[in-house]
Amino acid sequence: MTAFLISCSDGSDVVVEKRSINKIEASQVEQETVVSNVVLEDTDVSTYGLSKNLQRFSKLDQINKKSVGGLVPIWTMNLGDNRGQESQPLIVNGVMYLTSHNATYAIDVKSGEQLWKASIEYPKDTVTCCGIVNRGAAIKGNKLYRVTLDAHVQALDIATGKTLWDQKAAEVSEGYSMTLAPLVVGNVLITGVSGGEFGTRGFIDGWNAETGERIWHFKTIPEPGEPGNETWPGETWQRGGGPTWLTGSYDEELDIVYWGVGNPSPWNAAVREGDNLYTNSMLALRPKTGELVWHFQFTPNDPFDFDGVNEPVLANLEIDGKIRKVLMQANRNGYFYVLDRTSGELLEANPFISKITWADGIDMASGRPIRSQATKDMIEHGTPGEFWPSAFGGKNWGPMSYNPETGLVYANTFDMGWLYTPLEPTYRKGV
Repeated sequence: MTAFLISCSDGSDVVVEKRSINKIEASQVEQETVVSNVVLEDTDVSTYGLSKNLQRFSKLDQINKKSVGGLVPIWTMNLGDNRGQESQPLIVNGVMYLTSHNATYAIDVKSGEQLWKASIEYPKDTVTCCGIVNRGAAIKGNKLYRVTLDAHVQALDIATGKTLWDQKAAEVSEGYSMTLAPLVVGNVLITGVSGGEFGTRGFIDGWNAETGERIWHFKTIPEPGEPGNETWPGETWQRGGGPTWLTGSYDEELDIVYWGVGNPSPWNAAVREGDNLYTNSMLALRPKTGELVWHFQFTPNDPFDFDGVNEPVLANLEIDGKIRKVLMQANRNGYFYVLDRTSGELLEANPFISKITWADGIDMASGRPIRSQATKDMIEHGTPGEFWPSAFGGKNWGPMSYNPETGLVYANTFDMGWLYTPLEPTYRKGV
């Protein structure tokens, strides 16, 4: 794994309980110097990515090159969970809110005292895709919103952890699960789903944040009669994948939500000839209605599980002497994309890893990748091959950040290939 810099022109049961924490004595550090607020000119972190543009940028400077060497632990807390911990903490009014796959915690940021814990009990038949994890929550007013592995969406009281409402988004028996942090836009709570490897058909939901009523439901795989269904042969659209398992971004001025869509199913591209819309795409949606404004597809007919879900980072950059409202994404296919987020126009697409063999480049006129001969042979004739990057991608879900002061993007990347042999897929419901 390497890091890179890119220059830019400018219904579950809830049990509420208390638990003790493990304090660390640190007499050499004044507790008041601990920085708990990490968003630009704000003391609270109420959304994934620090802000809805997903830049993950802060002007706070108490922790810097000179002071970082003096940091020592003040307290630690054992979550008692042997699964992955991928949640971004939220901080509101001096309280940290943290999620795991089966619990939500409220913690005093200065003392480490656990204020409450809301536990989740899952059905024994819960099926998960790609990790027993949760990536965080969203907060608006007195409500904390999160999703569960068995595809429920919950609103909790941030003062007590008690459930205010709980809605089932999908049937877990069909292979759906949920791991992402929701996004709140006005009075609409927006969520996506996992399960692209299990024969599901992806979607994005908009919920009434106050009542939990489902307002809109956008299917990422069009059905017959809808634009894009012609890119799926026969009945392959019914189990076409297109999961939406990472949180999107929001432009308040344009009133557009941007959300990535994952891989088509099954992986073997020969059994689903066509572009397979809207998989491996970036969608621009109206948050109040779910109306599609535009889409851009990164990897049509993807055979490599490259997805298109990586975070869409929003910025205003000077391009050819003009300020453009752009969306940036380091895609798993190895190319760094810059799109005009008003129209979806492709502005730039450049490699950000040292080796890409599945494609020979991006056609800037069409936005389509130029498939290498090895990729063509693999899809058309089933010829095994060595391909770069691997299914882990040039960059996986771990988020990048953008510093508008330096004009740089910061991200972790993978230079890793794999040996690929396409196989005839089999389907079992929910597995």
